[in-house]
Amino acid sequence: MAIFALIFMKPSHDTPHVLVADDETYTTLMLQRIFERDGYIVSCVNDGVSALEQARKLSPDLILLDIQMPGMTGFDVLKKLREETSTASIPTILITAKARHPSDVEHGLNLGADDYMNKPFDPRELLARARSKIQARRLEENLQRRTQELQALLRISQELSQYLEVEDLAELIPSLALGLLPGDIAILGVFDEEQNVKSTHVHVNEVAENYMGDLDEATIIGELPENIDARILSEADTSNSPFQYKMIAPLDHRNTSIGFLFLASNHEPYDEDRLDLLNGLARQASLALRNAQLYEVQMHYAMVLEETVNERTSELKSTQQMLIQSEKLASIGRLAASIAHEINNPLQPIRSILDMMVEDAHSNRPVDIHDLGVIQESVERIRRIVSQLLEVAGRNSTSVGFTMLDVKKVLEQVISLNRKLFQHADIALIIDIPQLPEIYGNKDQLEQVFMNLMLNARDATMPGGRLAIKATHDTNANEIVLVFSDTGQGIKAEDIDNIFDPFFSSKPNGTGLGLFVTYGIVQGHDGRISVESEPGQGTTFTITLPCADQS
Repeated sequence: MAIFALIFMKPSHDTPHVLVADDETYTTLMLQRIFERDGYIVSCVNDGVSALEQARKLSPDLILLDIQMPGMTGFDVLKKLREETSTASIPTILITAKARHPSDVEHGLNLGADDYMNKPFDPRELLARARSKIQARRLEENLQRRTQELQALLRISQELSQYLEVEDLAELIPSLALGLLPGDIAILGVFDEEQNVKSTHVHVNEVAENYMGDLDEATIIGELPENIDARILSEADTSNSPFQYKMIAPLDHRNTSIGFLFLASNHEPYDEDRLDLLNGLARQASLALRNAQLYEVQMHYAMVLEETVNERTSELKSTQQMLIQSEKLASIGRLAASIAHEINNPLQPIRSILDMMVEDAHSNRPVDIHDLGVIQESVERIRRIVSQLLEVAGRNSTSVGFTMLDVKKVLEQVISLNRKLFQHADIALIIDIPQLPEIYGNKDQLEQVFMNLMLNARDATMPGGRLAIKATHDTNANEIVLVFSDTGQGIKAEDIDNIFDPFFSSKPNGTGLGLFVTYGIVQGHDGRISVESEPGQGTTFTITLPCADQS
């Protein structure tokens, strides 16, 4: 278990302490009167060695340091002060009657002096500068202290988050409180649902164990108020307690009190800053305790549920078998719908061309060889789909053969398959496909994607409309961007987030598998697909596919 210690700085007193170091007795007396009259505590020394010793001992809020002194010069004292951690940050004003040259001033400031004044000086100016330096130091100390507190609370939060058992947390929290704040004893109280103390958990140091005797927690804490708030306790609150300084903070969670955290000491008094820190720890502790309590409830519920399930297993066996059979039938139905949808796509151009060939035969027009090629290609595509389905069914294999592909060629073949279908529907095709880099993918799957998008556009577009297909190469991302933009009826705003879901369709006879399959294929090619639509204006699908790594 990690213990987090927070090093506290010297408390900021209301009355600042000034150390005067000057070898002239008259000057030290004058400075002492000036600062004491303004409410300061003043200590005086007359040589450099004593100045250094008193600075270490008193840790004053400000040092007034003469330069010309016996034993050690003010410069030597300042250098030593800045080298030692305990005195490095004490504001120091150099006061001199002789070292007035700019080089002396520069030397003093370079050594770390906070200010430089020449004798004789104006007392009002000296006091103003002193107040400014003391205030700046206290602000810096407060900032450092707050930073230490936040870092300590963060570490404590991380420590607490590792425990899920209430008992473990209840033992940990008081020890963390004594590691974070000065004190002799820490007590965690946990309430039950009626706000009564259900349990207490105590952590004491060795000193406190010697004079606690047989006192119990209730005597140490005293009578708890009905509503606990964070506060420093007075002697009247705990008259029988052996501890002089005490404070308490509530453990609240969503306006419900779940306990309290009590801290006591006979050595260091508590102030509002330390109370705030205790309150911060209490907030972290309450959250961790509540999470642990909920975890215990959840685990208990899981155990009870498991026992109930085990008891009912024999009764539910037949129902379970029926559900399994029903799910099998549903899966077969979904698979059949998917197969029918995928095979129906290449059947569309076959049917369209066959209808036109019948018309040509009745009109004694010759058969178009190109149309026969289109039919042959569509039949071959159906054969490949069926073959892949049989392979999946036979081997339970999901591997797909990826090769280097020319997207321009694949897309143009799909457009060729559907061109007469769009002509017959009086829908214009606007094609803009430049030469593109190769990608690594599956030709049949990409044909299926392009076919789905084209047929969806045809179904959504009225005669006289258009479908624009544009391809570009994003050189920055090294991706191919394919845009299918129609002038159809568009997609309703409430449906736009669902169109890629399986079995969602806005068509009366739609299976809702086309765009679901399309989405999966694009993702399988490490690509992206997005849609933008405005009802009554049209829909735009954008597909992004990564180019093949030429290396």
